[in-house]
Amino acid sequence: MLLLTFLLIQSYIIWISSVDGNIPFPKDMNIHVLFPPIIQTHESIPLGHLRPLGWQRRADGPILEDSLNIEPARFYHLFVQGNRSVVIRGIVSALDVLWTDSYLSKRYGHLNVTVAKRKQRLIDTLIMMPFKTFLEQYRQDDLYMNTIIPDEMKTEASLPSLITCGIFSKRLLEPILWISAGDTASLLYAHAQNTLHCVLDGRKDFIIYDTSNKYPHELNLIKQSNGDLFSRIDVDLVNTYKHKYLHSLPWYWTTLYDGDCLFIPAYKFFQVRAHGRTIALSIDMAPPDIRNDFIGLDCERNPPIYISLDKGQFQWRYEHGIRHLTKRIITSDDARTYLLLLLGANDQLYKDIFQNFYVQATHELASKDLGLPTANHIWKQLNNDATNEDYMTRNQITNLPSNVLQLLGDILQKSARIHEYEKSEL
Repeated sequence: MLLLTFLLIQSYIIWISSVDGNIPFPKDMNIHVLFPPIIQTHESIPLGHLRPLGWQRRADGPILEDSLNIEPARFYHLFVQGNRSVVIRGIVSALDVLWTDSYLSKRYGHLNVTVAKRKQRLIDTLIMMPFKTFLEQYRQDDLYMNTIIPDEMKTEASLPSLITCGIFSKRLLEPILWISAGDTASLLYAHAQNTLHCVLDGRKDFIIYDTSNKYPHELNLIKQSNGDLFSRIDVDLVNTYKHKYLHSLPWYWTTLYDGDCLFIPAYKFFQVRAHGRTIALSIDMAPPDIRNDFIGLDCERNPPIYISLDKGQFQWRYEHGIRHLTKRIITSDDARTYLLLLLGANDQLYKDIFQNFYVQATHELASKDLGLPTANHIWKQLNNDATNEDYMTRNQITNLPSNVLQLLGDILQKSARIHEYEKSEL
């Protein structure tokens, strides 16, 4: 799930440094909510009309659960290759006692974080503010936090050992920290990445739809430049005259509490609703080529359930309030790896997906180096197939010459190390 400034269809960032003088009404912090809902029919009104998502038909059942000690090979074969969601309880450390608002404010309040309006909308405002300011506001204001967890906080969070070996360890993209208060509903959406969503404190209710089509047009979809799909359906007030399709669409549910995780495969449509004070960590992973078998020679026989999050080798990190690539030395092989990760389980890497990655990776550098090559220019250097300018195949990427890849690698390295350079060196 590549989020932050590129999370929403259209967004802009405002810097906030002080608390608004108005005193808003406190949010409802109740976590004792009935879910899934008890469906009641009315003869004159379609089922679930102007009710939240999930009221349009009875749930078909709970999402499958598996053992805390599930082995990486089993996880890969049954759920990654099998394209199935699964709940694993107790697989991360709960932080309900440690991460109080006062503790977070005192220890990490100086850090800059990205926050957004409480209800995700197709056009939204992303806000950069000190963590302390967010903690002072979020219980009253319509704000929730979604930011790559800062490095300073990683030592106190955990990473399931399940995804730290074999094919998983090389495909970790980013760990996103979510903090919200009150009833907070997401849009109905599907990520282009595999996601392991873990609740560290609080409660989250999930709906996952069983769609046979990767792009069910009945959901009125919008595709983002990173490949994510969002539905225009209002998840709080569903118009079932317009969206009759929901009456026939099977859905499954789960409720996550402290220490529980839910694996959501790429392009599975889901919607989540948080209650009360909730802290969660979602770990995005690039989908593998599922035609390949699992190789886990580095997987331990009896590993700990989880390790410190800072031990994970993620592609992205958060620095100076902006996302950057983690690697500081980027070779031609690294550049090829980035392209293959963008490819995921597909056989074609499309130009818009590459452009989205390039813009994110060079965002800060581009504002300071006006001579920086554009994404379109670099794409033309990489894709020498004059008959097809829209995508590169897996075979093309695998066989790209090192000198061409190094052109991309040098730019990415310069961008990743931008704070190590003096202005005159850019």
